Amino acid sequence: MIKTLIVDDSAIVRAMLKQVMESDGNFEVVGSAVNGENAIEQKRALSPDLIVMDINMPVMDGIEATKIIMQDSGKVPVVVAFTTEDEAKVGYKCLEAGAVEIIKKPNLASMTVADLKQFCERLKQISKSNPTKIKINRHAHKSNAVSPFSLAAKKNNAIKSKYSLLVVGASTGGPIAVQTLLQGLGKNFPIPVLITQHIDLMFDQQFASWLDSTTDFTVELGQEGIIPEPGHAYVAPAETHMIAVENNDSPCSCSISINHDPPLHYLRPAVDKLFCSAAPILKEKLLGVLLTGMGRDGADGCKRIIDSGGKTICQNQDTCVIFGMPRAAIELNAASHILPLEEMASFIKSII
Repeated sequence: MIKTLIVDDSAIVRAMLKQVMESDGNFEVVGSAVNGENAIEQKRALSPDLIVMDINMPVMDGIEATKIIMQDSGKVPVVVAFTTEDEAKVGYKCLEAGAVEIIKKPNLASMTVADLKQFCERLKQISKSNPTKIKINRHAHKSNAVSPFSLAAKKNNAIKSKYSLLVVGASTGGPIAVQTLLQGLGKNFPIPVLITQHIDLMFDQQFASWLDSTTDFTVELGQEGIIPEPGHAYVAPAETHMIAVENNDSPCSCSISINHDPPLHYLRPAVDKLFCSAAPILKEKLLGVLLTGMGRDGADGCKRIIDSGGKTICQNQDTCVIFGMPRAAIELNAASHILPLEEMASFIKSII
């Protein structure tokens, strides 16, 4: 049984979450708290396996509570549950404070049995994650520094790279990992970046805006027909697959397409959809990065990239919050390189 602490200032929400989780049969709600301060006390007294945290609460909010919990010994996975788009914006501050994931609260009036089962399944996976692997960045913002890429671009007018496109896939623990990667790649990165992060509705635009404001990339949601540009990163919209399609008028030989094909691995967007679409177009000019996440999405795509002549980089186990997706790729012999998260950006810059 997964010992769970529910933190929410609404008695109705606490009762609803308890009902949903205990009906699954894998959770034991060992306590509840009405604010962040109370949550810290309960965490220390009850030693839960998982904390489901609200954001906006009196006395102490979920952001400050998460920071303190992550500074405690015996760190425990914190998942932040939100209900509105405004709360989703604030949720990224919780991720920077050390939360593993932010997810939508279930609505018993509209969610199906399958939806509730999926909600509980995500919580089960999050409870197995290692929160000590999360890189906490409390000073994330765009840099005013001039990068070597920028200086070279001014001198040579263009950067010549052996690669034309970087594709990135991530799931649980991914938002902070993607942010860390983009921050490391820095200003005026000479090739475009396409990102598939397993993502909820009300979460995708906020994710792109957060990355745009905390990295030196211009980050936006992928849209039909966009030609990817250097220094830009494009995020797959929620509930849609983002793929690469051949375009001979594009400097990176492709443009972006968006579709509503059936979920792959029960996921939409799916990393494999992006990786497998880009591989035969870019061939040896494609570089793929597979980051932390549960399941095996991205493994087949990494194999397709290698078989087409490209290279892949998988995050190593020691720095993954959940070592599912990278492990699956490694077991397929689909990882050209296996690296810690903090070394990926410098390695990528060295090879391009």
